[in-house]
Amino acid sequence: MDITERFLQQTVIFSLLVIEKINKQLLKTYKEDLTSSEFYALLSVYYFGDMKMTAFADNLGIKKQQATRVINDLVKKGYIQRIYDESDRRVVLISLTPEAKMYLNGYTAKTIGMVNDSLEGFNKSEIEELQNAIKTINRLLPKIKMA
Repeated sequence: MDITERFLQQTVIFSLLVIEKINKQLLKTYKEDLTSSEFYALLSVYYFGDMKMTAFADNLGIKKQQATRVINDLVKKGYIQRIYDESDRRVVLISLTPEAKMYLNGYTAKTIGMVNDSLEGFNKSEIEELQNAIKTINRLLPKIKMA
């Protein structure tokens, strides 16, 4: 595959600008007692469901040791619980607590409202175009290899 340097530069710059714009909006909505790493960890479990630590680390593109630190902090804060497999105690799933689910359900509703408000200047065809672009990104994003 021939990927031009110009395309790579545009991708990096575009990604950073989108991330910055979204982060500015989302930072206003984080719970005060969560770091951004902890927040994204909660979102990962919320989105993908209960999972093993290895899958969690892979989803976030971090080492298992880093994942363990983040999860330990979230367990202490009461947002994550560990569920041990009855037949094999070595198998541990991480899961959201009811408090975390309630927070993330509220968070999602709040951010949906914010996103909706931010799209008020778009016409119907622009919204459809944006939706299609997001669908394409969501479909291709898992194929990106983490360094």
